[in-house]
Amino acid sequence: MEIVENAQLKIMDALVSINIYIVDSTKKELLIGLNWFSKYKVDLILTENKLKFEAQGRKFEVKIINTIFNNAKI
Repeated sequence: MEIVENAQLKIMDALVSINIYIVDSTKKELLIGLNWFSKYKVDLILTENKLKFEAQGRKFEVKIINTIFNNAKI
């Protein structure tokens, strides 16, 4: 597994740093760890499909797009 540390991810017009772990997969997904949630004071509102966060002294709100796979396993 490769790691790209402190990669710059643009969400709306906010530029945030994130460590990216690159794995072999056929899916296009981004999994965000809890440390990122803490760093950017994230509120995840699943009932409204929203993610709110703070970056560069500003507050942002983005729509979450859910992907559902029939073969999902835990």
